[in-house]
Amino acid sequence: MKATLRMTLLPMIILVLTAVIGYAQESESAAPPVEPPPPPQTESAPVLPPEGPRFTLDESYIAEILEKVKQNDPNEAQRLENLRKENPGLFQVEMRKLAFQQHKGSREGMGPDRTGRREARIGAPEDESMGLRGKERIRDRLQNMEAELTSWLQKNEPGEANELAALKGKDPRAYMRRLSVDMKKYREIIDAEQTNPAMAELLKKDLVLKQKRNELLEKYKGATDEKQKTELMAQLKEVTSERFDVVLQKKQLKYEDLKKKLEELKQNVTKSQTELENYKKNKEDLIKKHLDELINQAGQFDWD
Repeated sequence: MKATLRMTLLPMIILVLTAVIGYAQESESAAPPVEPPPPPQTESAPVLPPEGPRFTLDESYIAEILEKVKQNDPNEAQRLENLRKENPGLFQVEMRKLAFQQHKGSREGMGPDRTGRREARIGAPEDESMGLRGKERIRDRLQNMEAELTSWLQKNEPGEANELAALKGKDPRAYMRRLSVDMKKYREIIDAEQTNPAMAELLKKDLVLKQKRNELLEKYKGATDEKQKTELMAQLKEVTSERFDVVLQKKQLKYEDLKKKLEELKQNVTKSQTELENYKKNKEDLIKKHLDELINQAGQFDWD
């Protein structure tokens, strides 16, 4: 009886399973393919540059930076404008430092939400168009940095420049790694050439001495003959002594630069103090003038 029942039910089960499988296949072919969810985004370190090889910021970005500085400190903005005319190289260096500070501050004001996207702490999502413009700016700056470093190497380190050029066509990934190392290695020298040529020469000399020291140190560690080790140690001592003198000269230049900046700061403090006293004395006149501007502004053409 049980065997007969099983024989009876078996065709029915097969029929039902066939219908279910066929329906599932039809549904799969009819429905659009479901794309897998995108992997969660992870926060990455900023690429840009507060510090790196010297490169030129575009005028629109400089204008944005100066406008922010002007809102916080008009005197500092005026100082930067004067510096732009007197020393364009140093102006670019200070602009890059300000750009890095503003970029760092904007990132600190952002935080990842539960989906992994970076959102402002107040909860508003980051503007995608601004994100695209930011990426374009970063890309442009990196390209400027690469071009300027390559140009500097061709002039000062032609052997290194040729090796980089060959590596770029042969192995792009290795080229980018090597480029990153060279940017870190030469960036201080490149910047110093624009702001302090004497410091740039000392940095070049120090770089050569460090490379020589490292070579001698490797030879000393691998030497087995005591006479050879004694000779290498004498050479190491001589190179270390030369480098000590170079380091002292670098510190002297930095000290003189700090004294100069301190004197400029004192002058700015005196100037600000004088302005503050004048504001206090002319309070009534300044208030009257500002009220006239506010009242007469109505009906004038809005230039904003």
